[in-house]
Amino acid sequence: MKVSVYEQCLSKKDDIIQIRRKLHQIPEVGIYNPETSAFICRELERMGIPFQISHSEEKGVKNTSIVGLIRGKKEGITVALRADLDGLPIAEENEVPYKSTHQGKMHACGHDCHMAILLGAAEILKKHEEEMCGSVKLIFQTGEEELAGARMLMSEEVMRHPDVSACFGLHVWPIPEYPAGALVIAPGCVMAAGDRFDILIKGKGSHGSQPSFGIDPVTCAAQIISALQLISSREVSEKEKGVLSVCRIHAGSAWNVIPSEAHLQGTIRTTSTQTRQHYKKRINEIVKQTAGALRCIGEVEWSAGTPAVDNDAETAKRAADAAGKLFEKEFVIDHASPFMATEDFAFYQQEVPGVYAFLNISDSGSAAGVSLHNSRFQVDESVLWHGTAYFVQTVLDWLGTGQN
Repeated sequence: MKVSVYEQCLSKKDDIIQIRRKLHQIPEVGIYNPETSAFICRELERMGIPFQISHSEEKGVKNTSIVGLIRGKKEGITVALRADLDGLPIAEENEVPYKSTHQGKMHACGHDCHMAILLGAAEILKKHEEEMCGSVKLIFQTGEEELAGARMLMSEEVMRHPDVSACFGLHVWPIPEYPAGALVIAPGCVMAAGDRFDILIKGKGSHGSQPSFGIDPVTCAAQIISALQLISSREVSEKEKGVLSVCRIHAGSAWNVIPSEAHLQGTIRTTSTQTRQHYKKRINEIVKQTAGALRCIGEVEWSAGTPAVDNDAETAKRAADAAGKLFEKEFVIDHASPFMATEDFAFYQQEVPGVYAFLNISDSGSAAGVSLHNSRFQVDESVLWHGTAYFVQTVLDWLGTGQN
């Protein structure tokens, strides 16, 4: 008698938790995650799944992403599953037995969970290779927090050889309005595009007691910051979502010297191309014209960001239907307002249809009320296997086995 996907994945619940805890103790940041990558390689070797390690570098730093491949015994399409590897430069404050052993680093964004979920799915899917009509790529990607990893893998043609027909990812997320373990699988934009701006304001330095001898870039910066906030509140349509935040200000080095320059850094988050372009146009105009009115020179430099995460509607419906085979209706949510955070999964979606889902890991206990990127971030580990089950069922549906 065949064991259902639900039962197979539920039986891996404790293993997934233990893998997550092991990975939680060894967070690494950026695109070079050698200890984490070695752990994943050992697991894939144990499962008998062939893999390749990335060969790309950026500014002399090696990318340690891994791509595994499970080939079905029958011909068919290829789908990809993706998890991110990197942690954050945050000192963990949770007092748990599996606390981070790497000083000043923490898995505060749930990437340890993502890896454990995907490794659990890989082990189960490997056992189904005889019946699968096609293949599964397992993408373990570094550098998500730096928005570098996906772009680097795309340059290595990760969606080719064999060609990928659809790509799926998942993020653990505290969504307290839904039950713990609920999956949000929605069409359309689910995460924002993000861009960084650097503003340089040039004035003329002087003694703090003689401002008339200089041109003050600090007061100019204050006026620019205030004016920029009006873009969101007075120019962007009420039907659109847009965020503009000035997050860093630096000017001067002494309490009694008006500096010659001021520097501002910040970000915009948008959910449509039109709104994204409007923010950029208006920031450039406001900086230049406000600075000019106050006798300063204002310059804006933009750093390439990520596109919005935009789930293909048909692919999202099929993925939600797969989840619906496993869980009751209240655990499968097929609509969502966009989260204004960014995700470089969007780069994969520019090449193939993709779906990025969310797994609610908040509960009424230790995982409640603490956001991602917090030094006390925790998850309800008991529901991580839901993510594994979602991945497995989605792949089996795509590759024609139809088991549930």
